[in-house]
Amino acid sequence: MTQVQKNRERVARSLGSQPVIFQDATTDALAGMVLALLGEVVVLRDRLDANERLSAARGGHGPADVDGFQPDTAAKACRARNRQQTYDRVLGVGRDKLLPEALKQQRDYDGVLADVTND
Repeated sequence: MTQVQKNRERVARSLGSQPVIFQDATTDALAGMVLALLGEVVVLRDRLDANERLSAARGGHGPADVDGFQPDTAAKACRARNRQQTYDRVLGVGRDKLLPEALKQQRDYDGVLADVTND
């Protein structure tokens, strides 16, 4: 029986203010990114282990075959989507915690610059 994985593409984010665990929000964001990356690596290793065990049990491909694999256009497109989703999950913590303030500062700067140059 095959299990259907639900909400694989969903990225959960808490709403509302976020507590600052470390000394500043930057360290918090970096810690969140590291933890997200750790989660990605653990899942990847588990899936790789399962693939290797299933393949070996069925007399399938080995490491040399994997090393020599040349992805076709569809595989490259799929990998690009997967990479982007991984980037969003791992880097999303930093983006969500750090960029809003950086973007606010940039908007403030752009506003001041517009005021000065339009006078």
